[in-house]
Amino acid sequence: MRFLSSGKELQLFREAPITSTSVSSMDLKAAGINEALIGALQAMDRKLDLLIGIHSQDSLQEDFPHVLEVVEISGAGVKIACPYPLAIDQNVEIVVTLTQLPVRLAGALARVVREESLDGRQIWALDFTRIRDRDLETIVQFVFQTQRDELRVKKWEQHS
Repeated sequence: MRFLSSGKELQLFREAPITSTSVSSMDLKAAGINEALIGALQAMDRKLDLLIGIHSQDSLQEDFPHVLEVVEISGAGVKIACPYPLAIDQNVEIVVTLTQLPVRLAGALARVVREESLDGRQIWALDFTRIRDRDLETIVQFVFQTQRDELRVKKWEQHS
């Protein structure tokens, strides 16, 4: 997170989303590439994703020095726990790491709208004031995937 002096500042976070440009194993097999080589190439691809993710997070910390914990996220905003004092109507820019591998990041300008308490912790609710379509789509996809995962877990718990 970084603090903004006004709500009129431009978004600093402009990283293009990492899209799946990897060639599928089916395509590689169709090209007549050996199974062992396909496995090695896929392992290399995963390692490169990891290195890119580590580099992205390191460079982000320079521009966004305030680390926070996301408690809840939606397409409209986010609830965070952070050790930094915030004020109602304060403008901030946040970048959220949604997944580590592959790295999926989303950024938005936001405004602090209220303070809450959760399990004795101070929680701040932020509404997005400006968010790019691709970042909003990434967040919505993440939320839906998380909800699907939670439903699967509940289903398995019921059948156990």
